[in-house]
Amino acid sequence: RSSAAAEALSRVDKPESEWVDGFRLLWSKPPTILDTKPEATMGYQRPVSVGDVVVAVDSVPVMTSSREEVLKLMRRTAETSGPQRAPPPPAKLSVSSSFDGKLRAGAVLAMEGPPSDPEWVGPFQFRWTEPPSLADLKPEAQSQFPKPLTPGDVLQSVDERRWEKGDRDEVLRRLANYDCRLSFTPAGSFDLELRQAARAALEQPDAEADQLGPITVQWSDPPTVLWVAESAQRHFKRRVSKGDKLVGSNGQALKSLSRKQILELLAKFDGQMQIAPEECPVM
Repeated sequence: RSSAAAEALSRVDKPESEWVDGFRLLWSKPPTILDTKPEATMGYQRPVSVGDVVVAVDSVPVMTSSREEVLKLMRRTAETSGPQRAPPPPAKLSVSSSFDGKLRAGAVLAMEGPPSDPEWVGPFQFRWTEPPSLADLKPEAQSQFPKPLTPGDVLQSVDERRWEKGDRDEVLRRLANYDCRLSFTPAGSFDLELRQAARAALEQPDAEADQLGPITVQWSDPPTVLWVAESAQRHFKRRVSKGDKLVGSNGQALKSLSRKQILELLAKFDGQMQIAPEECPVM
């Protein structure tokens, strides 16, 4: 006889998720439950839900265990249950409710389903701007953050990794592998306004100057500041004046770059902007 765990161990490929003993498991650390069969959850003291995490197998902790280690523990139950013709009994999983697990499971299931906008991903509902913004969230998500989140806040990074594009596919892949940290930018912030305005400008014909949210620039080389909102001044180390030069963004020098190249950088603005006074030479 062969248990489901033994069959899974014999697979040549190493899937990111699979069915074992009536549970569909995502091989995160700890494993995350993506789905269950009714017969698998009989005998559990509390309902087993999508997004719960497996903290132990037959009382052996698996919080940091690999797929192979977890499957070997599950196989051991079948091997030690004695000779019998009936299918071997499944291992007893100890499960716990988890914000991390709900977020990972929500991302995996969203990737497998049709896209929608807005879309629920675990405890968050996102609008697929680039990067995504919050449309709504559940109370258990709010409790994970020291400051309240509000609709319109922007998901800045996952596990301290900023976006390459920030589109739905990239965001869901990152969230499916979520480990410990999400970073949001408050709605209406300087960063958000600048990114959104830069993306909108990219869709417009070339112009001599563009208003990019709280700042207007003329497309000289490097760009020249024509206007900056008073409310945006606090984002700079020194007061910005008309005629100052926008010399860098996201750690990259802007001299000799085209309007399109600069707007593409600003569309991914990460809070770093270098502005030089009008009288300073730009190398």
